Amino acid sequence: MTRQRIGFLSPAPLTNGYTAAVRFAAHLTGDPRGIERMELRPLKTHADIIQAAAAGEIDHGVIAVENTLDGIIIESIRELERLFESERGHRPYICWEELLPIRHLLINRSGDLRDVRRIASHASALRQCSRFLAAVQKALPEVEFTQALSTGQGVKEALDDSSVAAMASPEALEHHGADLREVNLESAGAHCGLEWTDPHSITDFRHGFTRFWILGPQPMPAIAPPENRIRVTQRDQLAQITGTVDHHLQKTCYLLNLPDTAGSMHRALGAFASRGISVAVLYPYPRLERAFEYLFFAEIEGHCHDPLVAEAEREINDRHATKPVHERPCILLGSYPNTPLLHRHSVPRDTFRRRFYPAAMEWSG
Repeated sequence: MTRQRIGFLSPAPLTNGYTAAVRFAAHLTGDPRGIERMELRPLKTHADIIQAAAAGEIDHGVIAVENTLDGIIIESIRELERLFESERGHRPYICWEELLPIRHLLINRSGDLRDVRRIASHASALRQCSRFLAAVQKALPEVEFTQALSTGQGVKEALDDSSVAAMASPEALEHHGADLREVNLESAGAHCGLEWTDPHSITDFRHGFTRFWILGPQPMPAIAPPENRIRVTQRDQLAQITGTVDHHLQKTCYLLNLPDTAGSMHRALGAFASRGISVAVLYPYPRLERAFEYLFFAEIEGHCHDPLVAEAEREINDRHATKPVHERPCILLGSYPNTPLLHRHSVPRDTFRRRFYPAAMEWSG
């Protein structure tokens, strides 16, 4: 049997992209160790992953698209847009989503901040820990901060050079526990003058999350009603029940390529609103080589094959149905789990996990 090929940000197993790949592989194979049944393709950048998926060089690709501390991952969104610069015979869809907690540790070979001359990590991790890095800069002005292609690449640099510290995940430290140590921040306060009040966290805010999209050959299959919805109780500031709202357990993402005319956005959003479809996210992105023109990534509640969602898509495209896909105003990117909703509500989350992941799956965060 041919192994499915899965791409993620290298190196394995030191990046959260690999962790998201492990979770998705468990879902796909029905085996908590399903990642061992797949062919691993670690790649240097999110752009490389998207292009490999578009070229058919991998079956699935894991890309970070947003985190709650730093916002949209620009390199992922930019490369997704590039898939629609021209007509393609093959392109991937978003078929799954994983939500992982953000936690970074500062690690080096000695565990002592006095040995550090450079801190290396992915650009997003550096931004997520900007307050901590400002405190380090104040205490040790000679320390440099450099961008690595991934948090895992920063770990490799720390392994090779005793003067380098990496900002990376607890899993990275666990994997290299024989060679790397977590920097003792309490000791750094005493010996280096580091003014940092939380010795157990270096991120700007606790409880952050990163969203990962998994690219595949087709959107996630639709969940049949009524299992595709949950009813959420609404309360006011005094905790009094004010009503209930139905939410969908799946989301769909569209790329809105709208004409620059009055009312075009209003009409597009109205196609969803008139059918009771909630638009969860609307994100503008500058069009390549077209100054001050924008595309919009729109996430709506519901699956692309739900009758009302499909109707809304057809309405937006009704005057452009004969055009190539990349020239239409509403371009389907895929359907996948509504992970923010599942994160907020434990009962449907647990039900979803039992249905779509193997029973022996272990969860942390």
